Amino acid sequence: MALPIRLCPILIGAAALGAAHTPAEARENAADLQVNVAIVDGCTVTTTDVAFGLIIGTRGTLRSTGTVDVQCTANLDFAISMDRGQHSRGINRRMRNATSGAYMRYNLYSDPAYSRRWTDQRAGQVRGNSGATGSIAFPVYGELTFDGSAVTGRYEDSVTVTVEF
Repeated sequence: MALPIRLCPILIGAAALGAAHTPAEARENAADLQVNVAIVDGCTVTTTDVAFGLIIGTRGTLRSTGTVDVQCTANLDFAISMDRGQHSRGINRRMRNATSGAYMRYNLYSDPAYSRRWTDQRAGQVRGNSGATGSIAFPVYGELTFDGSAVTGRYEDSVTVTVEF
């Protein structure tokens, strides 16, 4: 059966249009991207200062608190120790007045009864476990007894806090 002449240009145009939209042969190349992480046991430690404030008077005892914040891998056992500070003498911690060179004795404790000194010796360490969250805060209890003989001025010390895990 022959097509009428009027339909031939339409069919030829449709065939050409179909050929123009035929997708070209697609090519591809692939590579794998590896994503990984290694979690190791570890801890970081931060602190807030033990600040006794101002002394007005001649004798007395001041108490103040700070904190040791430990962030570890979950469920990790650790021990926290503190050295005696920059200005210690023997077992005594001391703050120093940079202007006069005078000292004031103080101590740091791990309990609110002020009975357990926080030291760098095994008996003076605080032990813990980071638990499921990996984060725990420990209070530091500071005590300063003054007898009225201290020279006026600012007294300071720096204590190194160490976390062993």
